[in-house]
Amino acid sequence: MNESNTTARHKPVARQTWRRALIAGAAVLAAWLAAPVPVSAQSSQPVTVGIANLGPHPSLAKTIQGFKDEMAREGYVDGKNVNYVYSDANFTQALMPQMFSQILSKNPALILTLTTSVSQVALSAVANRRIPLVFAEVTDPVAAGLTPGWTHGSERFTGASDLQDFDAVLVFAKKLLPGVKSFGVLYDSGEANDVVTTQALKAAAARAGLEFRPVSVDSVNDITQRAQLLNGVGFVYITGSNLVQSAIPAVAAAMQRMKVPVISSETEAIKRGMADASYAVSLESVGANAARVAVRALKGEATSTLPVMKPAQSNYVTSISRGQFAKLGLTIPKSFEDCQCLIN
Repeated sequence: MNESNTTARHKPVARQTWRRALIAGAAVLAAWLAAPVPVSAQSSQPVTVGIANLGPHPSLAKTIQGFKDEMAREGYVDGKNVNYVYSDANFTQALMPQMFSQILSKNPALILTLTTSVSQVALSAVANRRIPLVFAEVTDPVAAGLTPGWTHGSERFTGASDLQDFDAVLVFAKKLLPGVKSFGVLYDSGEANDVVTTQALKAAAARAGLEFRPVSVDSVNDITQRAQLLNGVGFVYITGSNLVQSAIPAVAAAMQRMKVPVISSETEAIKRGMADASYAVSLESVGANAARVAVRALKGEATSTLPVMKPAQSNYVTSISRGQFAKLGLTIPKSFEDCQCLIN
């Protein structure tokens, strides 16, 4: 056998083996780079957790507080073994990359993202795939492209949804406003959360036998004019829409002029006299659910294995304003007398 021919035949095999080894090594390296680094609450060094928020707002502040409180119950105490790095975009999309840059400069072990738009930007703004991302205040993470389903997260994201049980909301509304036949909502047609919520409300309205009147708005400046289109409905339901929530004083003023009751999906509006009742998921509970997921991610569990948490029935809070009902000339049904949910 000619030695030169033998050498020539073996060189391709050696090169192929080398290539396979290189590819395998690269795959192992990529997996290692993508894997989260476990961080124990008992670690001697404080862990840094980033909080990326859409903007300063009472509702979002409640979610953040619920997150921090639950983290403390899980052993991550603010200022002791966990440091929080907060930044917000002041409700401005163009400022979101800068917001994430500020947080990333502190080398966070995990980032909490509040609202759908902030969470979607995080996918591109946070290049380090070893940093787990946990969302809160996201209604439908599947429709938003954050997770492939509800039973588990993606390679980047998992978190806590604030999805309301709209069938239960409408049962509450019909009990509170006997004889009601219709309701309406304002929504942002350019926001994924709003579109999903509106579709779900339409389906729930059909099951409840109520006429549904959705009215789209494009900006805060549209609110006052578009709200007039809801004149005559039995009540207006205020969803968690970022756009509508940012203009809730204008919505409340319009509804009060038209004597249309307002039921809010969050609790702060009724306290400020801008809603007549609320049947809502506690925003603190949304934050607490996000913290439960975050703790597991900090301990090394991959976000792709962690299910998205939905609100439980115990997470709902009911509030009815006596004063607001009186202004509308409405009487609160006797069935609510012992509910311990009446406020002045």
